[in-house]
Amino acid sequence: MEALNELNSIFRLHRLFETGMGFSDILDSKRFLSNVKAAGTELLLHPHFGGAISYGIPTTFEYAGSPYYLLLYMEKGDASVKGKELDAFKISEKEMIIAGPGIDFRFDTRSTPCFFHLFLITGSAMTLYCDGISRISFKENYIAGQLSYLQKLLSQQGEDIEYLESRLLTEVLTDAYLECNKHKETGSYSPIPDYIREMKRILDMEYKSQLTLDELAGRLYISKYRLCREFGSYYSISPLQYLNHLRIQKAKALLEQTDISVHAIGMDVGIPNTSHFIKLFKRDTGRTPAEYRKRG
Repeated sequence: MEALNELNSIFRLHRLFETGMGFSDILDSKRFLSNVKAAGTELLLHPHFGGAISYGIPTTFEYAGSPYYLLLYMEKGDASVKGKELDAFKISEKEMIIAGPGIDFRFDTRSTPCFFHLFLITGSAMTLYCDGISRISFKENYIAGQLSYLQKLLSQQGEDIEYLESRLLTEVLTDAYLECNKHKETGSYSPIPDYIREMKRILDMEYKSQLTLDELAGRLYISKYRLCREFGSYYSISPLQYLNHLRIQKAKALLEQTDISVHAIGMDVGIPNTSHFIKLFKRDTGRTPAEYRKRG
């Protein structure tokens, strides 16, 4: 009971059409366990809680005030991670997050079903693998098998079990560290998918064109609904809002540096309807283009 109370104090659960639930209410006790062994020494990595969690309906939990390191590996589905001191990001299949003690965040499932592995860990060696919060992408799914085996070890007794747990966690975290550093060295790592980065590049380079979501979807081979949703998730602004803001920024430079007409500037930045251009400009800056030019 004490272990469940501790879990419920760290995790705050929110679920569609259900209120007043503890985090432990949705856990399968056969798959998410409290470790039957006490931590023998600070030198070993020790999982205090861990196992597999699955959601069949949209679910949110808040993670706050934890004294543990958190390891979360997404085997199926995807979710968004947000926090007051964190830039929002998405975690997808074959991706892991590692968070240190005191890192608070909100975890929202974005697809159902959602299946992931979650462990709460202590051990002085964790400082080698985690400074704040990290996100790591793996190409292969072997991590899921290792974490499933770690889950089985939690309920077992024996002189060597805690060493086996520590060795397994060390292997997983070392692979994560090497994978993360490999991407950093090549400059290829980014939490933002390539197609979303390409979408932003198109908007940045072709803002003068009459771009539409249908056209972008055709060029990127991704549905416009998914593009719109994920662009907003990563950049906290819709594609249309981003495009219009970019156009207004370009228009401001033209107003400051040239004497060409407001109509011509609207045409140049991709907003040929002058009335619409003036409306968007005022919404963005609080002034009409003429007022902006006059006040400098």
